[in-house]
Amino acid sequence: MRPEPLRAALLAMPLVMLVLAGAVAPLGLLLWRSVAETEVAPALPRTTRVLRHWDGQGLPDDMAFEALAADLAALRAAGEPGREAMARAAERLAADHPALREVLPGTAERAVETRTTRATAILVADPAWGEAESWAALRRAGMEMSGFYLLDAIGLRQTAAGGLEDSRRGPHARALLARGIGAALMAVLACLLLAWPLARWIAAASPRRAALLAVLVAFPLLAGEAARSFGWSLLLPMGPEAALASLFLGLLPLMVLPIALALRRADPRLPRAAAALGLSPRRVFLRVRLPSARPGIAAGCALVFAQALGAFIGPGLLDPAMPWAAGALAGAAKAGNWGEAGGLAVWLLLPALLGAILLLRSGAGKRV
Repeated sequence: MRPEPLRAALLAMPLVMLVLAGAVAPLGLLLWRSVAETEVAPALPRTTRVLRHWDGQGLPDDMAFEALAADLAALRAAGEPGREAMARAAERLAADHPALREVLPGTAERAVETRTTRATAILVADPAWGEAESWAALRRAGMEMSGFYLLDAIGLRQTAAGGLEDSRRGPHARALLARGIGAALMAVLACLLLAWPLARWIAAASPRRAALLAVLVAFPLLAGEAARSFGWSLLLPMGPEAALASLFLGLLPLMVLPIALALRRADPRLPRAAAALGLSPRRVFLRVRLPSARPGIAAGCALVFAQALGAFIGPGLLDPAMPWAAGALAGAAKAGNWGEAGGLAVWLLLPALLGAILLLRSGAGKRV
């Protein structure tokens, strides 16, 4: 490698490490939590090992009942740490199968009082252990990874037979995601309509005036996320419409500046030449100005869409009842439900990545 590229790479390395540490690593950890299972296997290690060999048909054999009795006895003997581990495991199982919320602690208490074999004691302690669905939920939650949180984020759950059905949240979860994506699309359209005249004004201005206008347009971004979130908290009592309006204005610079840059790079004589050749203003716009601005429009739409999908996380931390998926993500993170937050993050990230790829490919493929 020549000295110049090597020196440039070494100079850029601290910035690369900063980006990896500050953005990629936290996001990767959140996405990992969307598939990781960390509550049940540490609490019930014997049971989860036995259930890995269960085919899911009918009830598991007596070894599973014996293993569950041994795990519950070990948790009881561990005292307070055991009770905490049992509570976390019960909460995770209840998220998949609500009937299991009180089953683990109840079984641990009643199985001790039953003077019979451990397998029979577990079956007698609670009727839930006579149902295949309870064991299937325990097996899914005891794996190292599962799709539970990803499915739950869109209102689905896996059945004992391996099919899918509505989860306890069902249509509500899908409505949250739909409203979040719909709000992002509305933000893109509103910002695009508002950005075009501002971008034209900046592109046609002198260099000094264009720089001043660009700073004024970028002021909402320069104010910082904290100031914007606080402003949203003042608007939230007015309802989601006020928050949407604030969102559009806050993201407007991300649309204006790329379009203005694309128009400024284009040859300003082309629209005048097209008009001189007899093209109507509408045809000048469609055949000259719009193709010239297409790379900036693509970049602006991708940026606004990606930012709008997660823009309500700030106000969602203040009011988790916000009717968008980002508010639910914020509420889950605030409550420490990182698996639920990770599942929502995946479904919010996917449309942002797909939209960015499609728009940027469209813009790059039609440069003038």
